[in-house]
Amino acid sequence: MKLQIEGDRLRLRLTETQLDTLLRDSRVEASLPCPSGERAHRVLVLDPGLMAATCEGDLMDLRIGLPRAGFEAFAAERPRRDGLVFTAGAIEITVEVDVRDSRRRQLTGNPAVG
Repeated sequence: MKLQIEGDRLRLRLTETQLDTLLRDSRVEASLPCPSGERAHRVLVLDPGLMAATCEGDLMDLRIGLPRAGFEAFAAERPRRDGLVFTAGAIEITVEVDVRDSRRRQLTGNPAVG
């Protein structure tokens, strides 16, 4: 899961393989080593009980919750160039599936690409 930070915007981009994991396990995680030796963790969770997306924590321990039905509907329409966008306080968060990865998977017919 790639994380891009630009001003007051966060963008999380999933590969098709990570999307499969999220849809199957309702959770996908990633971490990044920091110069201090710590790791910055990100977790994306699908929750059938949520009515709206949530964001908790900070950049060292970020947890994003998405309404399962809404995200499944979004994911079913891929490949698409836009993402699922929501705000958490003053931050705009976009969760998207890598459109190049989606198209590559469609062209090869290989569900394991990613």
